[in-house]
Parts: sequence; structure tokens; C-alpha cells
Amino acid sequence: MAVNSVSGGSSVSSLYGNRNVLSGLASGMDTEAMIENMVMGTKNKITAQQQKQQKLLWRQEAYRSISDKLVQLSTKYTSYTSSTNLMSANFFKPSIVTTAGKYKDLISASGSTTSDIKITGVSQLAQTETISFTGLNGLNNAQSISGSKDVNLTGTVDVSQLAGKQLSFKYGNKSFSITFDSDREYNSAQDVADEINKQLGNASISLSDGTSIKMDSKVKASVVDGKISFQFTDSGETNTLELLGSSSQEVLDALHLSGGSKLTATDKIESSKVVEKTDLTTRKSAGEVLAGTFMKFTYNGTTATIKIPEKDSKEYNAIFSPTNGKTVDANLVDYLQTQLNQAFGHNRVKVDDLNSADNKLRLQFSVTSTSNTDTLSIDSGSLHVVGKSGIFGIERGASNRVNTSKTLGELCGDTLANMKPVKDENGKIKQDAQGNNLYAFEINGVKIGEYTADTTIDTIMQDINKNSAAGVKVTYSKTANQFVFSATHGGTGGRVAISKKMADGTTDNLAARLFGAVEYGTDTNKQTTATLYKFDKNSGTFVESTEIKRTAGQDATMTAMINGVEQTLTSGTNTFNIDGFTVTASGTFTKTDTDAVTFTSKVDSDKIVDAIKSFVEDYNKVLDEINEQYSTQPDYRKKYEPLTDEQKADMTEKQIEEYEKKAKQGLLFNDGDLGSLSNGLRFLFSNSDLAKLGINVSTNYAEKGKISLDETKLRAALDTDPDAVASAFADPLGQKQITNADGSTSWVEDTSSGGVIARLKVQLDKYAGTTGATKGILIEKAGSQYSPLSLLHNSIQNQLEDITDVIDKLTDKLTDQIDTYTAKFSRLEVLISQMNAQSSYLAGLGGSGY
Repeated sequence: MAVNSVSGGSSVSSLYGNRNVLSGLASGMDTEAMIENMVMGTKNKITAQQQKQQKLLWRQEAYRSISDKLVQLSTKYTSYTSSTNLMSANFFKPSIVTTAGKYKDLISASGSTTSDIKITGVSQLAQTETISFTGLNGLNNAQSISGSKDVNLTGTVDVSQLAGKQLSFKYGNKSFSITFDSDREYNSAQDVADEINKQLGNASISLSDGTSIKMDSKVKASVVDGKISFQFTDSGETNTLELLGSSSQEVLDALHLSGGSKLTATDKIESSKVVEKTDLTTRKSAGEVLAGTFMKFTYNGTTATIKIPEKDSKEYNAIFSPTNGKTVDANLVDYLQTQLNQAFGHNRVKVDDLNSADNKLRLQFSVTSTSNTDTLSIDSGSLHVVGKSGIFGIERGASNRVNTSKTLGELCGDTLANMKPVKDENGKIKQDAQGNNLYAFEINGVKIGEYTADTTIDTIMQDINKNSAAGVKVTYSKTANQFVFSATHGGTGGRVAISKKMADGTTDNLAARLFGAVEYGTDTNKQTTATLYKFDKNSGTFVESTEIKRTAGQDATMTAMINGVEQTLTSGTNTFNIDGFTVTASGTFTKTDTDAVTFTSKVDSDKIVDAIKSFVEDYNKVLDEINEQYSTQPDYRKKYEPLTDEQKADMTEKQIEEYEKKAKQGLLFNDGDLGSLSNGLRFLFSNSDLAKLGINVSTNYAEKGKISLDETKLRAALDTDPDAVASAFADPLGQKQITNADGSTSWVEDTSSGGVIARLKVQLDKYAGTTGATKGILIEKAGSQYSPLSLLHNSIQNQLEDITDVIDKLTDKLTDQIDTYTAKFSRLEVLISQMNAQSSYLAGLGGSGY
């Protein structure tokens, strides 16, 4: 049981609280005051225990303050994971490396070594194995964006009643809406149900507990006898789903639904009649649909909005009521071309009509550069114009590059249709929860995942990059329209192997179908080769391709003289580790003994001096606190006991703060453990070798062992004899032989040997060790945040819990006393009241008869 602070003893009147007593009404006595005086002894005992408890809490806090600083000192200056580990000899080793020689700019190095190293040549740099695929298999979209519909601009067109429109609902008391995607065509009731379910998966509501739920977990739409029907996914659902009248009226009319309809255990939401294809669209003239609309184009990063003229304007009539002898189709193409020329430059983006038949316009927008690096996209546009359901059949976000946020079904639907999906152990095709076939994707013999038509290219790329076992990373360059697969293993050790089929030989590999196949082998010279294939949909086979580009992995090769012996070194990267030196090449040069790159190294004096300076400051701070707590006496002139709640009620915050400062004074005065700790630290640095390095112990008794640093001496020592500095600080403890009580001998650490930090670590572990079955002395006594279990299990905490038990028993006793006295006084009041009543009655009898 953790105890945090003293709670002042409750007054008897507050404990009296709910007791049903009419104090002194008959007797005239102040029974509450009398009871309070009678239980004062018990109450005082409770207060005394609470004050004792508070003092222990303050002592615990004081111990923890010191032990926390000791732990921090140890972590910062003796931990192997610290960048300022003064107990590591490596911290003091030469780490600033300077190169010299004709090719010194091509070589860099770090670290330290005792070997004599010269770099005599770099014949080649490392190269990562990469395979580059242009776009996706079967998508020849590097130059143009084409519409999927032929449009009769002089006639009428189907306009979706649903695209871009909303259905609004209320689930319980939470409202939400779904919007029909304009990048989808709705030709049947099933198309509508599928889209509603998809959008329910995108809609969410927040619950009262702060969590949120996706609405497809609660509701689904289906087609029942040609009607759109809504059902709860849980037959025991207690909430209602209401279709709100604020939904788009066009949608309600098209689906034959009514605003205000409710889905419950007994009522349902369902179309009033069969939903036909003719319900989902309406016919309008093409000119009316296009009037005043826009399309937003982006070409090589520049965005422009191309607007169709408003109806009956001069420009509109010039297109749709031509007098120039051209067709409406030709006039619209000319108009769009003019607008795009003004936006991006003459013929940078070309507009064409792919259908030469009269009154049959199919738009195509193409980039004209031969560099294959120009990017074009149609980002958005007016409803019924841009979107798969729009008049031209051009999707929002359509681009001459792969849109990786789109699904496999949207980009490669025909590819999936001609693939063999994954089968289970029974030979049955595996599907996801929605009934979509699963297709396996594998690289380097590692299955990345199984995907459906609803999976986006982005998702597959993320999965590849997260799978370290596959040893491949993938990126997509819009500018180059390339998917680049790079091996994560450098040099000749890297591979990007993509098999045509999965291991079982019956399942197609989705990776090969989407991008291409890569098969490795060796030639007659035992050199690695790679054969690259594209899948040809027409023949249904893989054919060798020159479109796929390979950059072969290559090891870096370096020649070096190491202690006078020439060595040829290879590495999968441009970095080599040579006897503690990390050497990196950034260019090649011919092997030469006369122009070899040589190295000189020295210690990083600034780093070492800064670390030691910081250590001196931190060490002195903790020593100050230890000595202050140990030597500060309590104020013997006045006894400062912890305040009770009643006392605090009559004081200001500042008065309370000043009082408690006095009360905490001297809590650890002359503490034996602190005295031993202070002595253990005080003489650590009294060493003539340390004095030579600029580390001095103060001779002022008042400073009680504080140390100082002479930076000039330390820097001079680092320049002349860095090994001596390292030895003085970082040498490990030696061993000494001791004779045990039984006469046997054993070896133990010699705590008087080694560097000063190793000897300091002995003291830090002794008093503030946080690991092992037995922790440091101060942590065993008071606990520490750095050893969480010790917060609940330490000697002071045990005392606090014992006091809590005493307080609980005394409180129960106080309550019993008050109950006993209250009952007695209540009985007395009743008796006196009865006597008074009898006396009054007798007096009344006497007065009436005589």
C-alpha cells in the first residue's frame, strides 16, 4: 500500500456526521464537545502516527533524490551505451583521422587502429543490383490519357443519378453520410449495393467511450429481388438506422427509397420497387451537360483549369452551333487545344479525337515530347464530366503515369482475370472475406503477401519495403515512369529474383505479371547473368524484353598496404573496415605505391575535455547534496512536526512552504549510510596521477572533497600522452587474492586498483545499483524510479505500510468510541426527556384538582 502524504486527523464533529443525535436538547449539555474531549487521546495518537508517516515520506524523498543523481551519474559516464562513457578506453583513443596523398579527397576514414595502413588504389566502386520496369505490364500509358466513351455532342447522353451524390443516415443518435464515387459506373442494383458497402467501410462514428467504429461492421446493403435492402450485421442489434430525408433527392428517387425509413428488428429499409438500370441514369443533351464545366490538368508540375464556355455564350455557340463548316466534335477539340496551348505552351499537350466517325467523339490528351519524361494528369473536374461515370469516361486522377493509389482491379483488371489465384490445401481457390480471389506475390523466393483486386499498388510497395527477408526495396519514379527494385544487400551479393510461378508451380506469381520476371544464372566464365521477361497478354507467355533495365551488382575493390603487406579488399559497399579503421572510397584511382593515401590520427581533445568538464560539474552537484543532507542539523530550538489539515487551514501557502522547509531540515543528519558514501567518494580523486592531468581535490574542508578541472593541463596531457589519460580514467579494476575464513583462497576485484571511473562505479553500484537481486543500499532503503519494483518494496515503504495499519486500527477504535459515547448520551437524552415529561404531567395533575 503506497502512502503519499499525511491526512490530518478528522475532528469528532466531522466523524459525528450522520449519527442521529439531538445534542443536549433535554439535558442542555454540549454532548459533541464532551465526546470530542473523551476521545482526544485516541485522536492524538492518530495525529502522531500521521506525522511520523509524513517524516518517513520526506526521508524517502530525500534518499531518492540522492540515489537518482547517482544513477544518472552512472548512466551518463559508465554505461556502454553512453556517448560519454569515461570507463571505456575507446573513448580516449584517437578518432580524428587526417588523410594525405594525391588522392586524399577520394578517401575518408574514422576510428582508430594500431596498424600501419596505406591505400594504394581503388579499382572500382560498389554498385547495387537494380531492376527497372517501365510502368506496369500491359499499361502502355507513357504518353497519353484516353477517354473510355464515345460521345455524340449533338445528341443526348446518360447522366448518372448517383455519382457524387449522398445518402445520409442516423445510427442511434449519431449521424453520418456516404458519397457515391464518380469514378464508378452504376449499371445495376448490384453495382449500387457494392458501392454503398464500400462507402460504409469508409464511414465511421465515435462512441461515448471515445472509440470509433466503421459502419460496415454494423450495416450492409444487398440486392433482394432486384431491390436495394439494408440489414444489420448483428441480428441482436438494439440501435436503429434511419435513412434521413436530407439525402440527395436524386438518389432517393433513383433507388426508390424514402427519407425517414428505419431499420430495426421489425422494420426494414428497402426499395419500394425493383431498381432498373434506367432508374440509375437520366438523359440530357451533351451540350447542356458540358456547359460551364471544367477539367483541371497538371503538366510537369504546372496546374491549369480548362473551362467549357457557359451555355448560350458566344464561345459556347461557336462550338455547339457552328458556322465555320466544322463539326461540333472538331470545334470542341480545337477549343480545348487552344486552352491547353495557352496554359502550357504550343502543342505541349495535344488533343485528338480517337473516333473518326461523325458525331462520335473520343478524347485523347497526349504529351508530345519524345523524352518520355513529361507527366500529365487530369486531377479533377465537374461532376458528370470527369470520373468514370462522366461524359468522356476519364477517371479523376487519370495520368500518363501509374497512379499507385489505385487498386489492382482498376489498373490491371484484365491481368488478374487471366491469372491463376492461390489455392488452399484442398485445391480450392482462396478468397478474402468479400469473396475476392487472392493472388500471391513473391520476390527472391519470399512471399510478400496475398492480394486481391481491391489492393492498391501503394500497399504492395509498402509490404515489399517492410519485408527485410526479401532483401529488396522498391520505389516509383513518376518522371521516368519506372518501378525500381534495388537489392538491400550491396554489391554482387544482391538479387532481385522474380519467378514466373510460385514454388508449387501451379500458382502464378503476381509480381511477374505486374512487372516482369527476372531469372538469374551463370555464364561460362561463372559470372552472374540475369534474363529479363515481360508477360505478353496476346500470347499468354513470358518473352524476353529489352525494356526492362538491369544494373548489375558490383563489389568495391581496394588495394592497401597493411603493415607492409599488400592486400586486395572487396566490399558490397564503398566502406571497408581495416583493423578498427572505417575507410570509405568516393572515387577510383590507379594502384600506385608513390601516391598512396596515408593517415594520421589524434584524439578528439574537445570531445574528451567537454565530457570530463561535464562529469566534474555533475559529480560536485551530487557530492554537494550528499554532504548537505548529512551535515545539516535539525532546528533544535523548536520542534517542527508535520502540519495537520486543521493547522494548514489557518495558514497561507507561503507559510506552509516555509514551515515544511524547516520541518524537512536535518532529516538525514548524521545518517550512517550517507556518511559512508561521502567518505567513499571523498578520496577517489586524491591521486597524484590525476593531479598531473588537471584533476584536483579541493583542500578546503568546507568543500568536503569537491574536485576541479584545469583544462590547460588536461589538453596538454591529451596532446603528449593520451594513453596516460585513458589509463587514469578507464583502466579496469585488477584482481587480488584473499584468504577465506576456512583457509581457502579466492580472487576478487581489487577496488583500490584501476582507473578512477572504475573505482567510482564500485561506489555507485554499492549505493545506487538498480539491477540484481539486491539493489544499492539507498535503493533498498527508499526505492527508485529507475528500479520500478523497488518503489513498492523498500524498507521505508514497509514502515509506511505498518504505520498505515496502525492508523487504520486507531481510526476504527476512534469510530467505535464515538459510537459508544454517542449511544450513551442519546440514551441519557431520552431518559431525561421522559423524566421531564412525567414531571410536567404530575405537575399538571396537582394544579387541576386543588
